[in-house]
Amino acid sequence: ENDIVISGIAGRFPLCENSEEFWRRLISGEDLSSTTNDERWPVGFLGLPARTRRIKKIEKFDAEFFNKSKVECDSMDPQYRILIEVVYEAIYDSGITNE
Repeated sequence: ENDIVISGIAGRFPLCENSEEFWRRLISGEDLSSTTNDERWPVGFLGLPARTRRIKKIEKFDAEFFNKSKVECDSMDPQYRILIEVVYEAIYDSGITNE
């Protein structure tokens, strides 16, 4: 009665292209953090540590695929763009199609 089925997975992970790579690197014990070298956010600024975990290609978004205009995407929160992509990828990974 209370069974749950997880049939698709997706996410954004530090220094990884996909969830499979993340899992492989995680179980191998790799350090997925990188040295902070951003001039906008120097080490120590507001407590920023020397090593952080960053998501690759956060600025990339296929506006046409998601039927969004460039103007809309330019004003959209990057976290919302990532959410749209990850939800699509999880649905795709589950095998659900629009047919």
